[in-house]
Amino acid sequence: MDTEDSGKLASFLKEAEVKVVWREEDKTKVGRGMITNDDKNFVYLTGEKGTVIVNKHDIIAIKQ
Repeated sequence: MDTEDSGKLASFLKEAEVKVVWREEDKTKVGRGMITNDDKNFVYLTGEKGTVIVNKHDIIAIKQ
């Protein structure tokens, strides 16, 4: 994803359950939950197993 996005993901996907797919060390990872916050470099995804912080450069897809 481009870090120069004009809007924030957290406000765009407010209170929406999403699935985030990202690449981590040659593996594809999937997280399900709500995007609670995001900044210039990171997305904070909170689900039933806890919170994961994902680098925006590593995100492959976000599905609502």
